[in-house]
Amino acid sequence: LRSRADAVMVGGGTVRAERLSLSLDAEDTRPVPRAVILTNTGDLPLESNLVRDHRQDVLVLLSDSADKDVERHLGCLAEIRRVPATQSGAIDVAKALEIMKSSYGIDILLCEGGPALNHALISADLADELFVTVAPVLVGANTPEEPGTFLKDRPGHPKALRLTSSQVAGDELFLRYSIEEHH
Repeated sequence: LRSRADAVMVGGGTVRAERLSLSLDAEDTRPVPRAVILTNTGDLPLESNLVRDHRQDVLVLLSDSADKDVERHLGCLAEIRRVPATQSGAIDVAKALEIMKSSYGIDILLCEGGPALNHALISADLADELFVTVAPVLVGANTPEEPGTFLKDRPGHPKALRLTSSQVAGDELFLRYSIEEHH
């Protein structure tokens, strides 16, 4: 999926929670997608948790409500771009997508989470597809969110998922769904 995207995006919580790479395998000769990280605060352990690929540009989209001195620290590690915030201080994800498209030419964006970012995109009708991998390993941590509250802020607006493909590879099952507004 990454090799087909212009950029791979994660939220700041994902970067804080795990060590990750947003690039392609070293032997892959295709163009490497830009790494995009959305953060409301700028609290990002990029040095320790982002596995850097010298072929990859890293863009941090930072909420306008974040402290002004955050850019000084992150600016030597990535390109920083301020994004308008909602009334709650969180990044306006619709504005972030507009900036990615107009300023960086990002047409195909792969979002790899986490849950807050996925929730924001799906709730705002900004996601076209959802990919689910069923694997024989369980990962994750407890969150303050209660089970079953994924779309709690939009009662009466359930999302219908239409299975568009499935594939088995070893013990893993890869499911691809289109996201549709339920009427």
